[in-house]
Amino acid sequence: MTKILTVENETYDLDFVPEEIEDIRYCVLDYSNPKEADYIFVPLVFLESFNSPAAVLQVGNTHVKIPLDWSLIVCDPMVGDPEVLPVTSLNDRGFKAFVFNPITGFLPSFSPIEIVNIYQEVKWYFPKLKFGHILAVPLSSKKDSPCAYFVKDTNKIPDVLSTEDLW
Repeated sequence: MTKILTVENETYDLDFVPEEIEDIRYCVLDYSNPKEADYIFVPLVFLESFNSPAAVLQVGNTHVKIPLDWSLIVCDPMVGDPEVLPVTSLNDRGFKAFVFNPITGFLPSFSPIEIVNIYQEVKWYFPKLKFGHILAVPLSSKKDSPCAYFVKDTNKIPDVLSTEDLW
């Protein structure tokens, strides 16, 4: 179950994409230039399809399935800046997911996160992300859904993110 946040602030399920679609734009946190990081909406041009092990994460009260080799933004508001952390480093360590809707959000929230299940092989459909793009993944199917942020390749993304760029 792969979801993206659209310009209309709605959740779009990528598991049910028709053969031809209208102009759909989805939200990413663009960290390709760390000095000018911002939330942007990029056109959905190409879906990447692959098989990979999966982790089912509980973010707050919501379950999210994500490829096991991806990373996400975590943060403890009392301790420091948001960090990009591999999903495989999460379990039983008390991390909190950075959760924020860039369209309607004023301040982020920080939801407890843990791995609740692992699957050996899952078929995935994701937008082809550019280096430095962190995908906003809605945590519900409702309009104005809060989003957690996931990334496949962390090559151009610093381990610690500047909070002034995130909210």
